[in-house]
Amino acid sequence: MLHERMYLFHLSIYTMKKLYSLGAVFLLLMQAAGTAQTKDTASCCSYYNCCRPDGQAPLGIMTDHMHGKGQWMVSYSYMNTAMMGMRNGSSKISDDDVFKNYYSSASSMNMQMHMLMLMYGVSDKLSLMAMGSFNINTMSMNMDPTMQMHMADGMNMPPTNMSMKTSGVGDTKIYALYKLADKQNARVIAGLGCSLPTGSIQQKTETVAGDTAKTAYNMQNGTGSIALIPSITYVGQSNDVSWGASANAILQTGANSEGYQWGNQLTGTGWVAYKCASFFSISARLEAGNVGMIKGYDQQIAVYAANDPTANTANYGGTTVSALLGINFYVPKGICKDLRIAFEFGAPFYQNLNGMQPSLQNSLHAGIRYTF
Repeated sequence: MLHERMYLFHLSIYTMKKLYSLGAVFLLLMQAAGTAQTKDTASCCSYYNCCRPDGQAPLGIMTDHMHGKGQWMVSYSYMNTAMMGMRNGSSKISDDDVFKNYYSSASSMNMQMHMLMLMYGVSDKLSLMAMGSFNINTMSMNMDPTMQMHMADGMNMPPTNMSMKTSGVGDTKIYALYKLADKQNARVIAGLGCSLPTGSIQQKTETVAGDTAKTAYNMQNGTGSIALIPSITYVGQSNDVSWGASANAILQTGANSEGYQWGNQLTGTGWVAYKCASFFSISARLEAGNVGMIKGYDQQIAVYAANDPTANTANYGGTTVSALLGINFYVPKGICKDLRIAFEFGAPFYQNLNGMQPSLQNSLHAGIRYTF
């Protein structure tokens, strides 16, 4: 386990350096904003004041805000999800527990996503949004020593562990957001999106036997299916505090070309944020989600289902509840007005997963948004 812990340690150092660099950029932008001319803010705010650091929800929520007619927003986000060890249902389990059923066990997994988002205000009540991503997935597996003995031919001993990596474009999402209500201190926004299967489901990697085979479902870049994404979001605010709640679903429309279908996903979240200054706010959020099991199977992956838990469709889906803390920066005036830089870090405090799966450790989300 030492190399996995060292990997996470170096990843944390790398992430802190990135956050420091973003912070330095933010300070320079704030200095420029303080000496520049301001621009009109009427297009940003109506009854609900969005022109403040907590005027938009924490970074993990994307269906909470609208834009005025003719207004654009461009955004870049980086998301990192770290997993460590294995879990069966709600209990952590050891490699030896996994080896009672399989020949391999996932010791760690890391999922990174670089996402670009573009948003446009068709009218004051209707906004359109499109998101594309580039994904990088890595996973380390520990091998059952018993299997090593069986595979050994007297000349070549299989490795005690192995790593695999995939990368590529993910699925593309498009949304339409409609403002149902806009009062003095509250908004209700309904959304309907569609996930398009632009991510590959043909990713391959080297196996413990030294050949090349298709990777497990969680290492593929996309789902291979079209999905509908409905949402409903409520946001409210007072002088220094804002709050909100949102519910959304990812509803698969059918099996993909390989014969399987990811489970439907339901997510609910609620948050509260405090405006510390005109350019800075903090937030706290709870999120609960449930994902169904995969239906069907990929024949090329299923041949490894008896040896690898990540190749078994029964080991997907479940319920997770997480707590997240956020920091939000906002440039209220100057040439960089309406620029936002935000961070959100979360960790689960409850997991009840279907079968044997990698256990979620934490997640980090960092992003920058600019409205013009």
